[in-house]
Amino acid sequence: MASAAIVLNLAVSGVGRAAEPMQVTTYPREFFDGFAPSTALDMVARVPGFTLDQGEARRGFGDTGGNVLINGARPGSKAGGPRDALARIPASAVVRIDLVTNPTTSEASGQTVIVNLILRETSLSGSWGVSVSSNREGDIRPYMEASLSGPVGGWRASGRVQFDAWRDPSDGVRRRTGPAGEPDLFEQESRLADEVEITLSGDARREAFGGELVLNGRVEGEDSNTRFSGPGFLGRAPAGLADQFRGVSFAEDVVEAEFGGEWTRQFPNAWSFKVLSLASWRHEAAASSSRIETPPGIAASETTANSQRTLIEWVGRGTASVDLGGRLRPEFGAEAAFNRLDSALAFASRNASGELTPILLPAANIVVDEQRAEAFVNLAYDVAPRWTLDARAATEWSEISVTGDARNRQRLTFFKPALSLAWRPNPNATLDIGLRRTVGQLDFDAFAASTEVGIDRSLGGNAQLRPQTETRASLDLDFRGREGLALNAGIFHEWREDVLEPVILPGGDFGLGNADRARVWGATVGASASLSWLAPGLRLDARGEWRDSVFEDPLSGQSRPLTALIPWTYSVELRQDLPAHKLSWSIQVDGQDAEVDYFVPEVNVFEIDPEVRMSVESSHFGALKLRFTVYNPLGRRYTNERTFFAPTRAAAITGREYRRWEEGRYFWFTVKNAF
Repeated sequence: MASAAIVLNLAVSGVGRAAEPMQVTTYPREFFDGFAPSTALDMVARVPGFTLDQGEARRGFGDTGGNVLINGARPGSKAGGPRDALARIPASAVVRIDLVTNPTTSEASGQTVIVNLILRETSLSGSWGVSVSSNREGDIRPYMEASLSGPVGGWRASGRVQFDAWRDPSDGVRRRTGPAGEPDLFEQESRLADEVEITLSGDARREAFGGELVLNGRVEGEDSNTRFSGPGFLGRAPAGLADQFRGVSFAEDVVEAEFGGEWTRQFPNAWSFKVLSLASWRHEAAASSSRIETPPGIAASETTANSQRTLIEWVGRGTASVDLGGRLRPEFGAEAAFNRLDSALAFASRNASGELTPILLPAANIVVDEQRAEAFVNLAYDVAPRWTLDARAATEWSEISVTGDARNRQRLTFFKPALSLAWRPNPNATLDIGLRRTVGQLDFDAFAASTEVGIDRSLGGNAQLRPQTETRASLDLDFRGREGLALNAGIFHEWREDVLEPVILPGGDFGLGNADRARVWGATVGASASLSWLAPGLRLDARGEWRDSVFEDPLSGQSRPLTALIPWTYSVELRQDLPAHKLSWSIQVDGQDAEVDYFVPEVNVFEIDPEVRMSVESSHFGALKLRFTVYNPLGRRYTNERTFFAPTRAAAITGREYRRWEEGRYFWFTVKNAF
């Protein structure tokens, strides 16, 4: 674990001292008793009008946090995020959960609404859970998890282990046509996906050097295999013997580890300091092949790809704060980071006689290094009893170098200011208006070449990528009422520069590149309300987001939405808790609009039916909790439509492809216990 070269800086601790100007709604431990929670994660899921945010994939540590604090501090992990930290905390250790609107601290990472869990010391406690799932073929797969928390040799420690194994079968069709709709290929596909995953995580804390020292770690391993196979009919409808057979396989092994430590101390002179060091390592090994037999049983061609990728990140960050005892709360800080990607790809084709021919892609074997430093200052000022101004200024310096098949070196500087003004017209409502500039996380994978042999799509690497920048203006309203009523809504507008879009690379290949500017705008809405006037214990939770965008496509010269920007998403849950009967049930529906990707020679549209979950829970057996869930009782459909052009989307259509998969229902039975 990297621990040296930690930058010490000044920052405000914010939560706690800033509680006066913030709007805080407190939910005591007793509020959640009717849900029979086993872990803090179960409790957070039941905070009215709150949706857990795992955080964004941004650079370093400061801009990646979610919307959960534990005793006023963010969980010191990026890989597991808040969900993993909450799953390790037994419900018995939670004194209360504070829902904070408009938090003015860097620990909140620019969130407008957060929850802060206040914990107490407990003796040895924990929880365990065992689940079995059954797919449409009756195949049984297990899921197991266990967490333990308590004192260990002067430390307060917690740990969690999780094992997951699942199998996902589906059937479908694949149909290709020519530019005029004439039949080209019809395939009957069978798809089978298997995955096994195991995760170990934990943390330990104790008093040290006059403050609190926290160590945390996480190790995860994953093995997945996906196979497509089916007969094909060339230029005709399926009838009689097939003309060909196609088999596609994809296998991936992933191992990752993360270790970190942080130390916090409060001094008598009103200063508080916090330093953090975090190191992570991830290795991915993937092998894929696509084999076509024409006629079935006689090999005609095969395409293979083997890749190895190793990613390393280290972050050092320090913060400190001063309580001036007045309306002004200043915060200062700095962060240093190092990132590396080592990527290698072997891509080849094999003809019917077995001869192997390499296929060359730009930047197939490269090493990418990034060194980055940032300094920032936050100022929160209570302009009036109901008004709070929060200002932030940060400057980032970075150097990115690429070696191997492609070479490049660039030095970048970004200024990242933020300003927000919060108004609390009454104790139950907050209106926040904000303006913020951020720098996006570079997808290091885009520096290197990649290929998907199953769908005949390859992308070259681009050694000249720069991070996307974003300026966001927002207006958010949050209202809290009786019986857990929560209403929130917001609108936003973003100005993006150096947007990452599929482009033609300098050598003529296709890949991801910086493609000028774009605008994105949209709205969010959420509601949590009691429907006890209809039935005792009945509650409705709903949230949704709508987005739109405009981008001047350099290929077509016309305006279009950004690639992969999903126009709308929603989630609705109807739940009834019957504490007197120790019973509850729920129905949840999650859905989204189609995702459209604008590759250089094609337009890809992916659409998925809403996911439906129906659950019944019982806590009749004391601490033992039973839950039965049906996923997608009527099945679920996935569709993918591709339109091909040659040589680019600015030219004529050369063909189309339509694919559809049908997934059956799943059954889950879970037993959980807390002790």
